[in-house]
Formats: sequence, C-alpha cells, structure tokens
Amino acid sequence: MNKRIMHLDMDAFFASVEQAVHPAYKGKPLIVGSRPGKYNTVVAACSYEAKACGVTSGMSARQAFRLCPEAVFVPADSSKYIYTSDEILEMIRDTCLRGERASIDEFFLDMSEDDPARSLEAAMCIKQKIHQRFHITGSIGIAPTRVLAKMAAKEKKPDGLMILEEKDIPGFLKDKPVEKVPGIGPALREQLHLLSVFTCGELGELSLDFLTGKFGKAGSWLWGIRRCEEPYEIKYWDDPELPPKSISHSYTLEKEIRTRALVEMWIRLLSEMVGYRLRKDNLEAKGIHLYIRDNDIVLSRQKSFYSSTFDAGEIYKRASLILDSFRLPRFRVKALGVCASYLSPAECVYLFEQDKKRYGVISAMDKINDRFGDWSIFPAVLTQEASHRPIN
Repeated sequence: MNKRIMHLDMDAFFASVEQAVHPAYKGKPLIVGSRPGKYNTVVAACSYEAKACGVTSGMSARQAFRLCPEAVFVPADSSKYIYTSDEILEMIRDTCLRGERASIDEFFLDMSEDDPARSLEAAMCIKQKIHQRFHITGSIGIAPTRVLAKMAAKEKKPDGLMILEEKDIPGFLKDKPVEKVPGIGPALREQLHLLSVFTCGELGELSLDFLTGKFGKAGSWLWGIRRCEEPYEIKYWDDPELPPKSISHSYTLEKEIRTRALVEMWIRLLSEMVGYRLRKDNLEAKGIHLYIRDNDIVLSRQKSFYSSTFDAGEIYKRASLILDSFRLPRFRVKALGVCASYLSPAECVYLFEQDKKRYGVISAMDKINDRFGDWSIFPAVLTQEASHRPIN
C-alpha cells in the first residue's frame, strides 16, 4: 500500500490566535512574546505582516521593534495556544482520521487507506472547520512521506494546500535548495555545498553508497528523500485512555539564536507550557529532559530529580541546570524543547510551610492567568535572571 501522509501546519499560530481573539490586531504587524513597553525578551512568534518587515521568531524583541516600530507587542499566552491546539486535535479525531500531534501547531495524519480524491476532500474539510471555529488558517501538504508533506505545506503558505503524487516529486524537488529540506541545517548544507550539491535534484543524482560513505545513516536518509523513503513512522493517538508517559513542548526557530539569555527565555516559555499541562492533568514529574539542536548537533539530556513538581519555575530551574551541563562554548540554537517525564498523580501534600505557600501562589497565578491571559502575572525574578546571566 502506498503511503499518503497529510501534514497540517498552522500559519503563524501564536500570532494568528491573538488576532482571532483580538480582531483589532488583524491586518497589523503583531509580535508575540514581549510585554508592551518592555523589550528585553524574545519574539516567540509574529504575524505575516511583521514577517514582511523582517521580523522572525527567536529574534530579540528589541531588534524586532527596530525593524518594525509600528508593531503591536503582546505577551505570550501559552494556555490559550495549548487550548486551541487541543481543540484542533479533538476536531481532527472526530473525523476518524489517525495520526499524531508533532508539536503545538503541527499534525501528521495517515491518509494511506484513502484515494487522492478522499484525501483532498478531508484536507479541505479540516481547513474549513478550523477557519469557521477558530478564525485562523493552516496550510496542508499531502505526500508519500512526512518530509515531503511538510515541504508541500510550506510551499503554499499561508492558507495553502498542495498534493504531491510520486510522479510530481522529481519536478518539485529539482530546483529546490537543499536547505529547504526539513532536517538539513547549516552544517549539513555546507558539507553538501562542498560536494557541489546545491539543489535537491543534484542530491538525487548521488548514489546510496556515496552518500552513506560520506554521511553514514544521514546519507541513507538523504538518498531516500527523492525516492519517498524515510525511517520515521507516525506515532498514533489511537488509545486516549492510556495516561501520558511524558508532557513536552518544543519549538523550531526561523533563525538561530546566539545568546544564553534568549535560549533561557525560550526554556522559560516552554517550561510554562509544560507546567500548565501538568497542572491541568493533575500530574507532577520527577524527570526533566532538555533538547537543543545547536546548528546540526543535537544535544539531548534527561535528569531525574529527588522530588516531583508541576511548578513551571522549578521546571525552568531544572532545565537550566541541564543546560549548564552541556558546557556549550557558544550558542547557535535552531530548535529546543522541554519535556517532563516520570509522571505521577499530583498529591498536593506538603511537609513544609513554604511549600504550602508556594502551592497557594501557583494556584492563584493559574486563576489570574486563566481569567486575564497567561503572563498577566509571572515570577519576574526568573526572567530577570535569564536576561542577565552571562553567555558561556
């Protein structure tokens, strides 16, 4: 059976959600991640109007403001984005499609059992339902592999739809720069350029033996791109009754970030998302896993701690300890993620008075942020520490 994978990629997700909730922001350059009037932070996302001015995620908010002084700055509201993502997931599940949520704004669906006409109908139905219910858009690519489906979705952004049949793939890839392939970063791109390989068409002309000899397992993956082969399988969400083994959030940046301050700000935001999900599901975690893609080097480390927690501030501190253990000589970070593991039901039993008070503070913060929006109130000392810690 030929594979057919659908990739749903939400368009400027955080910014689009803010524009949907606040119609006054529509059509305006919008930057998510800063607090109005305070620019010592990082751009979590931006609208297409801001992208047109050169603003990208991962950029310092101060730099973004210089590029686009007329932009509207809003604080990141992680609970709002998580809620919308969860609702999109449930909406897709209601259509009886099988697949996985790859990140907060990306979904892979298995359409292998459907013919092309049915795949097109399902894609148009999903796009229409998302727009009607949430007033935001997503782009869809359908192809024989996850990588090609993702490339197809990006080809027609925003609000696009593209179907790649096997016969169309050579023409689609022929003149594509190799760096347009998800998974080919700056270091691998430079190595390919040294071999005079600049396009996917030129990459497809190389033999499997040559590529594996130069790049090992990565060479096998490179060889399979044009031939619709890949080692990745979709992790299906079929059994909702099983408790989660972990809760994680990750983000791939449009451009590298090169300072520890910006890296820690992202870790802080992702820790908030993880902590919120833990508390929402009445869980706590002993294990924290930090993932960083530094150029083409993947750094990943997990550490188990003595006590369990659902406190985002504590998760952030533990993730920062793991970051210290990487001992990076410099930062060139393109993607990062925070994962909580070794989960157990939250007991909310505290031996010490200060722990009981801390739980009361967290509960009060959740209530305020649920009512007025996330980051309406937050522990300022942590963001101050992230802003002033020296770069390794």
